[in-house]
Amino acid sequence: MRRLVHRLGGRSPRERAARQARHVRAQLGVAADIAITARRRALAGGQPGRTGRAARGRVTVDDVLEYARQHFGLVAVPREKAAAVLRARYELRGGRRDLDTDAYTL
Repeated sequence: MRRLVHRLGGRSPRERAARQARHVRAQLGVAADIAITARRRALAGGQPGRTGRAARGRVTVDDVLEYARQHFGLVAVPREKAAAVLRARYELRGGRRDLDTDAYTL
């Protein structure tokens, strides 16, 4: 008779680690979306600049890290990982129209 090995959650350690990494990346994506939305809302409430054009906002990697800490309790996220997620969300949400970011300098 074969013995069945019971694994926690039916997953190998490698599968659990991959799943955790995807979960953290998704949480960072939400934090980046929150940072972009917050900056856009702040811009919407402001007045146009002296040139008559709308002012540009700036969303930073530190913004993403702060929202990740506040909303998800993520405190040990590498800046490079947060920057990569911010770049992806910034491009997906058309950030070049009205926002600048420091995510490309890391």
